Amino acid sequence: MTLMTVFRILSVLVAFVLGALVFYAGEPSHLRWWMGALPFALWVIGPAVAPCLIANHRSRQWFSITMFLYLAVSSIFSGFAYYDAFFLSKSSTAALALVFIPLYQWLAIALLLFLCLGIRRIGRSIEKSREVRSGC
Repeated sequence: MTLMTVFRILSVLVAFVLGALVFYAGEPSHLRWWMGALPFALWVIGPAVAPCLIANHRSRQWFSITMFLYLAVSSIFSGFAYYDAFFLSKSSTAALALVFIPLYQWLAIALLLFLCLGIRRIGRSIEKSREVRSGC
């Protein structure tokens, strides 16, 4: 199995679990709930799908590995946080975890993309300076 195949499987699995968590936290028996839940589910599931979609877009191997590692680490930490919020805690505001954990994940994706872009630019400038030094 290739890295991208494992990446896709993991991404779909995490998205499915997060979708189930949205249903668990909500009230799917009410028709009105569905209108707000579908966009909200995209907010919650997005950080699990976005790294795979971003890495799938003709990226280099190191970038795909970076996105895969982000998904793995992010899923583990958010899994513990969701478990604590919904199954260990008796707080009435546990559903707010579905708002803030994805917010942190989206911010982490943005920061990681910014860092990868910087690494790529540094790599290109090093290659250009080597070409100038070698006289090519």
